[in-house]
Amino acid sequence: MKKILILKNDRTGDLFTSLKTINLIFNKHKHDQIEIYLSKINENFKFLFKPKKIKVINLNLDFLNKIKILFYFFCNKIDTVYILTPKNFYFFLPLFFFYKQIKFYGICIDAKKFRPNLFLRKFLYKKIVINRINIKQRNSTYDIQQLLIEKQNNFTNLLNDDVASNLNFNFPKNPVYFHYKHKMFNDLLKWDFIKVKKFIEFLSSVKGNIVFSSELNNKSSDEFFTQSFNSYDFNNKKENIINSKKILFLKNIDGLNLYTTIKNSSKIIAPEGIITHIGYHLQKEILSLMHFNLRNRQDFINQIISCKEWFPPTKFNFVVLKKNFDDSIRKLEKRL
Repeated sequence: MKKILILKNDRTGDLFTSLKTINLIFNKHKHDQIEIYLSKINENFKFLFKPKKIKVINLNLDFLNKIKILFYFFCNKIDTVYILTPKNFYFFLPLFFFYKQIKFYGICIDAKKFRPNLFLRKFLYKKIVINRINIKQRNSTYDIQQLLIEKQNNFTNLLNDDVASNLNFNFPKNPVYFHYKHKMFNDLLKWDFIKVKKFIEFLSSVKGNIVFSSELNNKSSDEFFTQSFNSYDFNNKKENIINSKKILFLKNIDGLNLYTTIKNSSKIIAPEGIITHIGYHLQKEILSLMHFNLRNRQDFINQIISCKEWFPPTKFNFVVLKKNFDDSIRKLEKRL
């Protein structure tokens, strides 16, 4: 039995853009032993890969992580490695272990600084390149990554997609899922919590039942939302009902419960990122919320490139919010 390694220790949104590629790898090596490196962030979604063996390392590799990886390669007979996270350190592995004749597949980035450089790319068994230099038409990263794996005529879904948790509270019927992202609403749009509350109440007035979350360990938003809306705390498993609004705040929600809640929601309205990519994977209708601070022409070009790279190919609608709250509401009224 061959040993296959998948290197995917990055952010959760990035993990979900690679799930179709990982499924292709599972199909290609269904009779081999597969091990996956995940970060401490996307470890929360390791349930998708059961019963595969999971190793957890840091998002940003420190010296100890690098030593552990090198030691693992020295001590194990590895047949194939898939570098799905283009970290510079990983591209030195084909050079260091050239004598072992390991087949390295890698995703490369062409940008102001190439990852890896052209010399190191020569040691890859197969590569695909994501171009971040120009704004030419291209497929999304969802599709580009899949070109790394040879075409397979017959393949099935080997991800653990049917997993679900038991939501131990009164879950609303067909809710819309919303996510509060502090950097976007507070830092970019300059909306205080009062405006965010009005925003959520507007969504409920149009769409009915709303369930929503905020970033973990944000004490200020947790305190405001639990005082303003009905809530359920996943840490102490307690539901707190304070009004008759059709809005439920999900405090301290973990990976499996987040996945289950999005699966049971009718639509996703959230800033572009983790939530929208999970929603796309689960084939939900999506309205991605965006805002750009464009200082010059290069900022505009960078945003166009980013959108073309990260947007899924279908079922992905978006709206660009403005700092003016009323203008944003008027734009949303046309999209909802």
